[in-house]
Amino acid sequence: MIPMEKIKSNYIVSALLTGFVFISAVSCKKDTGNMELATNYPTTPEIFIDAFSRDLKFDAWGKVTNFDIDYAVKYKGTASMKISVPNASDPAGNFAGGVFYTYMARDLSGYDAVTFWAKATQATTMNASFGGYPDSPGTFTAKYKVALDVKLNSNWQKFIIPIPDPSFLTNEKGMFSYAAGALADGSGYTIWIDEVKFEKLGTLAHQKLSIANIATWPTSAGFIGQTYTTDVVEAVNTPDGVNVQVGVPSSYLTYTSSDNNVATVSDAGVVTLKGKGSATITVKLGDLTATGSITLTKAVPMAPTPTVAAANVISLYSDAYPNIAIDTPKWDYVTNTLSTISIDGNNILSFSTFSYLPITFNSINASTMTHLHMDIYVVAPTSANQPVKLILKDNAAGEKPINNYAAGLTTGSWKSLDIPLSSFGLASRSALVFLIIAADPQNPKMTDLYLDNVYLYHN
Repeated sequence: MIPMEKIKSNYIVSALLTGFVFISAVSCKKDTGNMELATNYPTTPEIFIDAFSRDLKFDAWGKVTNFDIDYAVKYKGTASMKISVPNASDPAGNFAGGVFYTYMARDLSGYDAVTFWAKATQATTMNASFGGYPDSPGTFTAKYKVALDVKLNSNWQKFIIPIPDPSFLTNEKGMFSYAAGALADGSGYTIWIDEVKFEKLGTLAHQKLSIANIATWPTSAGFIGQTYTTDVVEAVNTPDGVNVQVGVPSSYLTYTSSDNNVATVSDAGVVTLKGKGSATITVKLGDLTATGSITLTKAVPMAPTPTVAAANVISLYSDAYPNIAIDTPKWDYVTNTLSTISIDGNNILSFSTFSYLPITFNSINASTMTHLHMDIYVVAPTSANQPVKLILKDNAAGEKPINNYAAGLTTGSWKSLDIPLSSFGLASRSALVFLIIAADPQNPKMTDLYLDNVYLYHN
C-alpha cells in the first residue's frame, strides 16, 4: 500500500466534448452556515466508461505524470485509462498510484461490487481499491476502504472487488484507487484500465467471514492489558468461479465478547486481555459470523511499578526511567529467542529457550550505587525457589559472579530482586561494562521468562 503522504498533485478530471482536460484543483471554501444538508445523494455507478463521470477528482502520487487517456488501446468503447509505471531508478518516482474521488458524495448502497477490466504489458500485480479519498490537505479517509491485489497479464481480464456490506455506502466519495511499482528487476511497464464502475451483480456466492490472524491470539498465557487485533477477511465466490478474499475494515463489523472479565473487544476490533478464563470473540458482518476463542490459564499482571526516585537510579531497561544505551549481544552459547512485548507504552523483554543474557553498555561509574534491581517472571518450566546466577564486570576491577543466588523465583509470579552490589565483592564499581543474568544449571532450570525494570540504585 502506498502511503498517502506521498501524494504529489491534485487534479479535477472533467469530461469535455472534445476530450479530457486535467485542471489543477483550486482550494476554496464556501459559507455553508445557511446551506441545507443534502439527504439524497446521486446513485451514479460509473467511474470511467469511455469518459470520466461528472464531478470526479484525481490525486496522483509517485510519478505524477503516470496517468493518461489512451484512445488506441481499450477494452470497449473509445478510450481507456493508461498507467505508465516507471522503472525503479526513475528520478520522478519509482511507482505509480492515484485515487479518484468525488466532490459530492454518492449513495452506492444499491451495488455489491466495484468492477473493472485491466491488462498490462508485463505480468504483474496491481493494488486496486475503493472507499478511500483525501478529505483535506494531508489527511486521508479510509473508513470503508476495501483493497484487492489483482494479477495482470497481457490479456484483458475483468476484476471484481466485493463490497462487504453495501448498506454502509450511502455517503461515499472514494471511487477507485490504483497502485503499482516497478518489476523485481527494476523495469517499468504499462497498465490499461477500462469500464470502471459500481455494479449490482447479485451473483456473489458462498460468503465466509474469518479472523485471519487468530493464530497469534493467546491460548494459555497473556499479559493483563495486552492487546490483539482482529484481522477480518471475507471470502466471496465471483460469477467466474474465482474465490476472492478481501480484508474487511472494522467500520463494517460489530464485535462482542462472551466474557468481558477475560477479554474485551472494542468497536475497532482490538481485543484486550483482562483475566483468567475463557472468552469467545464474535465478529459479525451483517448476517455473517466469525468467531475466535481466548483461553487464559495464566493471566500475567504487569511487573511492579518502580518507586525509587529517578535521581538515584542508573537504568539499564525500564520505562519508568531514562535508560542508558545497552546491547544484548549473541555471545557463545546464548540460545535465547528474545522479543519485546509492549503494553500501553511499557516494554517487557520476553525470552524462550533462555540460557543467559549479557547486557553490555559503555563504562559507567556506579560507585555511589548500592543495589541492583530487576523483576523476573518465570513462565516455564514449573519450578519453585529457582535460583539465578549473576555476573558483574568492572574494567578497573575485573568481574565477579554471584552463583546460585537464592532468588526464590517461582513459576507464574513476578519476583522483584534487590541485590546489594557489595555481594559481588568488586574492589571498584567505577567502570562497569556488563551485567550477565543466567539460569542456574539446576534441573529443571528456567527456560522461558519475562524481564523488566533492570536498574542500579542507591537508597
